[in-house]
This record gives sequence, C-alpha cells and structure tokens, in this order.
Amino acid sequence: MLFAITVFAAMHAGALDILITNDDGVEASTIHALYQVFKANGHQVIISSETQDNSGKGGALDFFKPMGPLKQDSRSGAIKSGAPGVGKLPGFQDVYYVDGTPLAATLFGLDIAAAKTWGKAPDLIISGPNYGNNTGLINNSSGTVNAALIGINRGVASIAVSTAIPSTYRSYDKLNQGDAEYEIAQVVLKIVNALEAKRTDKNKPLLPVGTALNINFPKFAPGTAKLLRVQLGQEGFASMALPVFTADLSKDASAVKFGLNEPALPGISIEPANADTDPKSEQNIINSGAISISVLKGNHAADEPSTKTVKGLLQDVWSR
Repeated sequence: MLFAITVFAAMHAGALDILITNDDGVEASTIHALYQVFKANGHQVIISSETQDNSGKGGALDFFKPMGPLKQDSRSGAIKSGAPGVGKLPGFQDVYYVDGTPLAATLFGLDIAAAKTWGKAPDLIISGPNYGNNTGLINNSSGTVNAALIGINRGVASIAVSTAIPSTYRSYDKLNQGDAEYEIAQVVLKIVNALEAKRTDKNKPLLPVGTALNINFPKFAPGTAKLLRVQLGQEGFASMALPVFTADLSKDASAVKFGLNEPALPGISIEPANADTDPKSEQNIINSGAISISVLKGNHAADEPSTKTVKGLLQDVWSR
C-alpha cells in the first residue's frame, strides 16, 4: 500500500539530485520508502537497482556481457521474463532496473539515468537501506557498501545504509504507514539535510572527496528510530558474520540454523566473526543500541604508519 508522506519543511535545507541504489532489487520496500520520503521533502530522486537479489556480490561487474532480455521474472514479479535487460519499473517514470550487479545498476544510474534526468552527475548516491547490517569484516562482500564506494570513486558523495530491522525482504507494494522503513528513511533524511546545511559552497561535494559514510541502524521499537543515539564509529573488525568456505553445505551450522536444506555440496557459508572489543567499531556501536556512522575510503590504501613500516621491511628491495 502506497500513501502520501508528510513533508517536514523545517528539516529541508536544499534540494539535491539523489540517486538511490541497493543490492536487494528494484522492488525492495526499503529503497521505495526512502524514495518517497526524499521526494516528499523536495529532493529530486531516481532509483537504479537490479532485477534480482544480489546480496553478497560485493564489487562484482560482468565486463562486456550484454544485458539481453530477462530470463526470469524480477524478484517480486513486477518485471516479467522477456522484458529488456534495462528499463523502468512498471508504473514509475524515474525508477530504473538493470539485470546485473549492484555496481552495474549504480553505473547505469550515474552514466545513463542521471545524465538523462539532470544532465549531470547526482549530488548524492544513497545505497540501501539494506535488510540487515553491513559492518566490519563483512563489508568487502557487501553490494550495498561497494555500490557507495564506486560512487565516490566516480567523484560523487555517497552513503551506504543498512539496518537490523526490517531484516527480511519485502516488496514496495506491501508498505504501510508506520513501517520501520519510513522511520529509517526519516532519520537518513535528517542526516543528509544536516550535511547539506553545512555546505557553504554549493559547487563542492557534501562529503570530503574520496570518502563515504557507512550508516548502520540497530534494532528499535516501533516509533523510536528518531530517538536513537547517533555515534561516529569506525569500520573495525567486529561484524555480524564472516564469509567462509564449507565442504558440505548440508551439514553447515549456519545453513541448518536458517532452515535452508542445502545439498551435500561445497559452497560459501557464514560464521560469527572474531569480534574486536573496541567500543568505536561500528558493530559494537549498534550492539549498544545506537546508530553508527563510519567514514570509509574509496580504495584500499593503507594509513601512513603502516606504509612506513612496510617501507622499512623492504629496505633492501627498493631500487637505488
């Protein structure tokens, strides 16, 4: 069920051109709630997302693989098998789908949809909200986080958003007033408007060049998201889960716990991560019941102390 969203004019600092993406699919309730709330508050918004669930695909891209007609219906069935590989979600003029990975959908949003809509890159990319948290060690595998990282590598301010609730997928047409998706969207709106209010030069990005935000919501009771504490964190090594290879999925503890009834074949599973105890680690912040906001870089560059250490270790190798 779709309905009008209340406009909080006092919170609105300035209209932004915003691209929303995710790794859960173009029909996901979370991104549609975000889309509705931001549009109702004066921002210009488009969605570009995938036809299927791409959770855990990380930074995958299928180079030089043409996107032909869909071989199966989209995740919730609104886009039918045989439809073009790239198109619009039926009933929407500014919600695009891509039969590819999260990064492919983000790049379509940047290179095609935004150029067509605004004649320029968006002011901001928001990836998510994702069903379930993306923290610490799991972030390398996260399509949600990597979609934001490719955005900042293309020079666009980017934010990844993940949440402990809702933790399972549902379609946009199942949204109802008061759902957690709308509460999360209102908090994200407040954060984005706070960034915009601090931007004195409108020609400069919302965030420092080369950085993105990773925002994670803890579990919260209905109606209380706006009351949650917000803390600046760091990625850290604590995480909800760690990807592992297992020799027999049928006997894997996590697969059995989730009731997946997997065959007796090898594959990828998850296990509890070796958590650090640093209270600033984003997973530990959300475990405390607060919203974590961490600052991420767009590449794998090490910090200066680590670089100096390696320089010393290889002092007999450097060319003279």
